[in-house]
Amino acid sequence: MRPRRDLVVVGASAGGVPALQTLLGELPAELRMTMLIVVHSSPESPGGLADVLNRGSAYPVSYARDGLEIRYGHVYLAPPDFHLTTDDGHLAVRHGPRENRFRPAVDPLFRSAAASHGERVIAIVLSGSLDDGTHGLAAVKDHGGTAIVQSEEDALVPHMPVSAAHAVAVDYVVSAAEMPRVIAGLVGKSHRTSSRRAAARSTAKKKAAADPPPPVDPTETPTVLTCPDCGGALWELEDHGTLRYRCHVGHGMTSEGLAQAQVDGVEESLWRAARALAEHAELRRRMASRARKGALSSLADGWDMDAEESQRRSDEITGVLKGGLPRGAVPGPRAVRSARRGAQRG
Repeated sequence: MRPRRDLVVVGASAGGVPALQTLLGELPAELRMTMLIVVHSSPESPGGLADVLNRGSAYPVSYARDGLEIRYGHVYLAPPDFHLTTDDGHLAVRHGPRENRFRPAVDPLFRSAAASHGERVIAIVLSGSLDDGTHGLAAVKDHGGTAIVQSEEDALVPHMPVSAAHAVAVDYVVSAAEMPRVIAGLVGKSHRTSSRRAAARSTAKKKAAADPPPPVDPTETPTVLTCPDCGGALWELEDHGTLRYRCHVGHGMTSEGLAQAQVDGVEESLWRAARALAEHAELRRRMASRARKGALSSLADGWDMDAEESQRRSDEITGVLKGGLPRGAVPGPRAVRSARRGAQRG
């Protein structure tokens, strides 16, 4: 059997829209392919991205609808607040639990495409923060697909492509302007696949697409860590070389995503503590003022001291927050250069 590469899946986040405009604007018309795109967006997004991308695209761009047949010559976007995946030759648009704290998320699209289309998949990671798409790109490579990431120098926010290049043996590290030529060279180019790999893909299809919540696999390890989205217990598993966590209801994230969520949670808690202490200080000052008017100076002095201590603690916490909490570590330029040395270039 000689499958053709005809399903292009793209993941992007912050800074990814200009790259998408370049990619779609330069892509040759009439390629026998379908493109599915996930861009991180707010649930309250008005959903105007399809119109923006349509202006310069040679292919019609529209938001995906659940159950729609996957057809050549179309570009489908994940709607705000819905995951986009593939399901037996059709699009699946489902609400589902957030992954990597996003909905839509890149990993579910990449995983499902890898499971359903195998070697036919061309997966692309564009500009964005953190590491959504890294695990999904590893799944694409594991199923024989082609992996492309935007070069660090070209990406406005390079964390997502750098993370992917650091963790996955990507095939191409190129700028957004170079991607159309690479895709055109890959689409329609047939290649051999072994029956063994096809059988392995068939066996893994349901697990990869559904990615059920734990506890399912005995290799998954329960932890004392909790899910930042729902507070449930997290299970740890290593999947396609990526350390991941999942909770009972299905929220999933990488170790990097979990670490960043913890930092965000600490920051939110500290701001609440600073506010509560400042409010307590203000209340004590008001109580002290009223006590003095009633000639209760001893009581007023005690409340003033209490107010000063609460204000001091609030100021200390605010100082820490303004100084900045530690952010998640992102692989640096060396990781991308190392990946680039092993990458093919057209």
